[in-house]
Amino acid sequence: MNDIEPKLPAAFERAMQALDAQPVDGTCKGLPPTLAPIAFREIGQQGWNLLNQDLAFPVAVLKRSAVQNNREWMKAFLRHTGARIAPHVKTSMSPQLFQAQLEDGAWALTAATANQVAVLRRFGVPRILIANQVLGRQNVALLFDELAREEGAELLVIVDSASSLEALLEGGRGRALKRRLGVLLEVGAPGGRTGLRDAAEACALAQRIAGSDIVELRGLESYESVFPGLPEEDKLPRIERMLQAMLGLASDCLAAGWFAAGEIVLSSGGSEYFDIVVKRLSEWRAPQGQVVVIRSGCYLAHDHLAYARAFDRLLARQPELDGIAPHLAGALEVWGIVQSRPEPGTFIVTVGKRDISFDFEMPVARLHYRPAFGARPRALDAQYRVTRLNDQHAFVQCDAQADVQVGDLIGFGISHPCTTFDKWQLIPVVDDVYDVRSAIRTFF
Repeated sequence: MNDIEPKLPAAFERAMQALDAQPVDGTCKGLPPTLAPIAFREIGQQGWNLLNQDLAFPVAVLKRSAVQNNREWMKAFLRHTGARIAPHVKTSMSPQLFQAQLEDGAWALTAATANQVAVLRRFGVPRILIANQVLGRQNVALLFDELAREEGAELLVIVDSASSLEALLEGGRGRALKRRLGVLLEVGAPGGRTGLRDAAEACALAQRIAGSDIVELRGLESYESVFPGLPEEDKLPRIERMLQAMLGLASDCLAAGWFAAGEIVLSSGGSEYFDIVVKRLSEWRAPQGQVVVIRSGCYLAHDHLAYARAFDRLLARQPELDGIAPHLAGALEVWGIVQSRPEPGTFIVTVGKRDISFDFEMPVARLHYRPAFGARPRALDAQYRVTRLNDQHAFVQCDAQADVQVGDLIGFGISHPCTTFDKWQLIPVVDDVYDVRSAIRTFF
């Protein structure tokens, strides 16, 4: 990321102005249910405070200071390594967070589906990396519709088979395109997800792309975190082998002259091992230049469990990164009210599967508040453990003598921000004393 603040596209600014003017009211989850319609931009002007119970519970909030902290850490990491970032928007699908990432100098934004691309194009995002195979008539048509427009985006998509390439070629035939569709060959690994496994097949595919007037070969791509469940000592060598295979294929394509003009893109994406990606892919050089692009989507919100542990492992692998900026911090919290204390060792909170992620592991009860505590919530220790979630209930285990009462507020930390963001249309942004300062919208 460079230190000069990029100018947002005019289309982005117009779309944000329209979004700011849209009305919201008490039918929006998390807002006061008696709220008459106000403009979205007025949310931060209402004088609301979460601890005063001015919002409806459950409610998800973003801590403004933690988001800003995480922005600064990633900018420092990219300055330190020389890599670029195309953050994966599937994490938040929030234009306000897209804006922050573009203002921080994102090389592109990454999408996974055609509908996500449509949202990014609505906001005028100029370069989009689609880190997925695009199939289906309507999905492919969107790509070429954008490329046929005078103001069309620069689009890059991945392929891992002759069949997925043919779907793109069929969709582009006969179209008057302003530019060709950029293609990244996806390199996979045995037992992993998508991606080419065979070097000869990959070279044949690259040669076919190079001979097309519809698509052009812009680089290579992989997803390094495709070995779930393996212990770290087995996972890391497999990641290294996959990245080395990717670089070997890049050298073969370069020697054969199959890459299009301009910088060659080397991209691997994930929020756990991007340090390894940058270290390994930065070893490769091309005469026309190259750019190493990571695609972490979770860094902006981070979390309190899975990605927090992953960040600790990252610093253990590369201790020189420990001092580049304050560490990534969990920014996304979900708050509920204690609604029942049915047994001495259990209390139940108004937060459930509809409100908070549970796909990686159960959330963690971190904060406890009642007005008698003063201005700030108290921290909860490890004795408070979420044992079960229903659709609208969290079961929290505690000591039988724990000072928790019906009506108290409990703030939960999360594991895996992607599957918390997608449960909310609107998320208030709060300061460190939980005053509501603004909000973000999501487009899931």
